Amino acid sequence: MFWKFDLHKSSHLDTLLEKEDLSLPELLDEEDVLQECKVVNRKLLDFLLQPSHLQAMVAWVTQEPPASGEERLRYKYPSVACEILTSDVPQINDALGADESLLNRLYGFLQSGDSLNPLLASFFSKVMGILINRKTDQLVSFLRKKDDFVDLLLRHIGTSAIMDLLLRLLTCVERPQLRQDVFNWLNEEKIVQRLIEQIHPSKDDNQHSNASQSLCDIIRLSREQMIQGQDSPEPDQLLATLEKQETIEQLLSNMFEGEQCQSVIVSGIQVLLTLLEPRRPR
Repeated sequence: MFWKFDLHKSSHLDTLLEKEDLSLPELLDEEDVLQECKVVNRKLLDFLLQPSHLQAMVAWVTQEPPASGEERLRYKYPSVACEILTSDVPQINDALGADESLLNRLYGFLQSGDSLNPLLASFFSKVMGILINRKTDQLVSFLRKKDDFVDLLLRHIGTSAIMDLLLRLLTCVERPQLRQDVFNWLNEEKIVQRLIEQIHPSKDDNQHSNASQSLCDIIRLSREQMIQGQDSPEPDQLLATLEKQETIEQLLSNMFEGEQCQSVIVSGIQVLLTLLEPRRPR
């Protein structure tokens, strides 16, 4: 009975895909579209990988839906599109990673304004995360060409999904040399100093908290990688910058000089305590 049921479901979707005028929204209304995508239904993938359909799915996960639009446009289609784009199907990963116009459409989300829609930000972060993990070389190369990438990360660091994106960039690059290149690049962009700048009374509580968490993640991650790669010829530049006297002095200045803010003090103490955590013997 199980196999009959499974074949029936697959047959229904295959029949639908035979329609000449089938639209992407009509397909996404099908309950089993995501499951069929994950089991690599060839007809389905051929349909989804059409350039216009990929562009539409990227638009759904990065563009604000019309406020007066029906619920499917505002929630269902963006959610299903995100699930498809992050389903870890190699053909979809390849199509996204190889098409710079699609990557630019994704990247445009960061450039879209001062305030990001939290739901769309979570979709954006998930899609970028799977690309960092599966198409690492292409995405790192793409991001390094963007002069405003670190600026935009920091502008939106108060959005938790963007903080998660930074963490993915630090943790999901597996090859040691490329990971070291990423760390060096971020250090050249002065990301540590600029995260410290976010822990300041002029910023809001979310910026304080997320910048602090990002710095703590950098400290713990860097120390863990030092332990695992004891013979690495290159020191961790991000950790070295964090441990410099002038970095600590700037953090303390933000915490205690001039206008004092409880959120800044709490966030700063979190960073200091993480720096003071005992290191495991190498």
